[in-house]
Amino acid sequence: MHVKWDDGWRFPALLKPIASALAVTVAATALGSDAGKFTLTCLEIPDIGRGAGLALVLQTPGGKTWLYDTGSGYREKDGSWTGNHNSGRDLIAPFLKERGIKELDGVIISHAHLDHFGGLVWLVDNVGIRRLIDSGYKFGGSSTPDYQSELGMYENLREGFQRREGAYRAVHAGDKLALDDCLDVEVLAPPKEFFAELHPEKRPKNDPAAHYQLNANALILRITHGRIVFLLGGDIELQDQVEHLLPSVPREKLKCHALIAPGHGLHSAPEFAEAARPEVTVASIFGRWGKGCTARRVYAAVGSKVYVTGLHGNVRIESDGASYRVETQRESKD
Repeated sequence: MHVKWDDGWRFPALLKPIASALAVTVAATALGSDAGKFTLTCLEIPDIGRGAGLALVLQTPGGKTWLYDTGSGYREKDGSWTGNHNSGRDLIAPFLKERGIKELDGVIISHAHLDHFGGLVWLVDNVGIRRLIDSGYKFGGSSTPDYQSELGMYENLREGFQRREGAYRAVHAGDKLALDDCLDVEVLAPPKEFFAELHPEKRPKNDPAAHYQLNANALILRITHGRIVFLLGGDIELQDQVEHLLPSVPREKLKCHALIAPGHGLHSAPEFAEAARPEVTVASIFGRWGKGCTARRVYAAVGSKVYVTGLHGNVRIESDGASYRVETQRESKD
């Protein structure tokens, strides 16, 4: 049985388990079929007690492989990795090897926090990467030694790509990314002038400017494959979704079939959910935070099926341009 939305998008009312995974196929009015498929895989980042982590593998219809963020990787003073984990080494590299992918066409980093670029610290020395794309944002305020080290580490990575001709690009709202001929990829945020802080007095003490301003200016992408729309929401927090993002982006560009929840699904603004109205939402967050993941309530309220990596494992969304299906590693018991 299918339910028809006013805009013509169609989706199944029933979810049927397939093998050990959940799968849902959503049909949309087709404009024609692509030769290949577009696959987005949101990897489950293990709980190492720091950050939250986001790593998306984008496999394009033309056979290219891009990353949007690279997961966690925190260096200890002795050179080891916190929790003996680096997402580049432990998650992304095995994923690529299993599929025979020897080189990345590029890496897109949403912002310079180690739970989003930490995997790149390992990947840059061990996997071929043709290009790096980010917003070019540089935090100019005061910060703690930990944040200074984190920001400096990313600046070094960025400068390495800048020294290679054609290997680096900074993008902003309105720019298009040529990831694949079969995809239309538009940057929705941040704007070239970046989002400024309006109300620092409203921020909690544990959310310093070096944290929330980078989150606010994380790259947000809209990827269209045929009739299927993906929205990669970055790490923008609830307040900035309402005060900055919504006033700056036309509502029709936020509407999507599949959403990677902003702020790991912990910062879920009902106003943003109403504008995007995703059919499927994926939150990259640990299982222990699953019950506190506001995306489960806020996006469900607009009819979205919500997946949490800490509960469902890796979440894979495959599109043929006319329909898509969602598969998870495991079925959540929560």
